[in-house]
Amino acid sequence: MVRAYIFIEAHKARDLKVEEEIAALPGVKQADVVTGRFDVIAMVEVDELGALWDLVDKIQALPAVVKTTTNVVVQR
Repeated sequence: MVRAYIFIEAHKARDLKVEEEIAALPGVKQADVVTGRFDVIAMVEVDELGALWDLVDKIQALPAVVKTTTNVVVQR
């Protein structure tokens, strides 16, 4: 199991829509609109690293997404 946090920058005024779209993707356990440098943070769990990169690709393909930063959990 691979767990990661994906930090998402979105076009302003679209972050609520982006959060809803991200939360609906398979593998996304939680997505929240936040304050600060990023607009949305998603916690994801997938079976393997390749599935994580596929999920990141889907998030980056959303029209309102400007940039993502992915942090993989290395120890729990």
